Amino acid sequence: MFSSGLIERPVDWVALAGFMGTGKSRVGWELSRALALHFVDTDKLITRVVGKSIPEVFAQEGESYFRACEAEVVRRVSRLEHAVISLGGGTFIHEDNRRALLERGPVVVLWATPETVYQRTKHSDRPLLRVEDPLGRIRSLMDEREGVYRQGTIHVHSDGRPSEEIVEEIIERLWAWSDAYHAWTERPEAEAVSDRAAD
Repeated sequence: MFSSGLIERPVDWVALAGFMGTGKSRVGWELSRALALHFVDTDKLITRVVGKSIPEVFAQEGESYFRACEAEVVRRVSRLEHAVISLGGGTFIHEDNRRALLERGPVVVLWATPETVYQRTKHSDRPLLRVEDPLGRIRSLMDEREGVYRQGTIHVHSDGRPSEEIVEEIIERLWAWSDAYHAWTERPEAEAVSDRAAD
């Protein structure tokens, strides 16, 4: 349990992962307000640093350049204190990013159906959806990524729910995670394992 002044919160750092259109930015912003933490959107951070929109980066520099920028941003946000991090849809897919984030703190994965994602993103200019059948593309990408997203710490569905309700569930589950985490780390067995690992 962490506290700062009059604010009592379950964690002082948390990341939100999941497919595009699952609500990471909106929920992340509201979660940061509820927990009195800073809010960082990694896609917006990349556009600010590079000076181009995400579609422009993809078109002019290529996806590999974007992923390299993304990896650098993950390294930076993993060192932050008192922050809620909203990740791009593909960020958590890459193993180095995933390891760094999970080692830093809990990662909440937001889920939605392909149909919901399509309705939320169909008017956007997302590079990965510039195809003849965007809904089919969403379905195939979500199927490919599901196993990786399942490695997140906490899983919450965002379909048909107001963001306030989603935030309440996340906070409730973060408290449960925090209690379990501290109960484990304070056990003599856990300390003995840590000591042996350090030898």
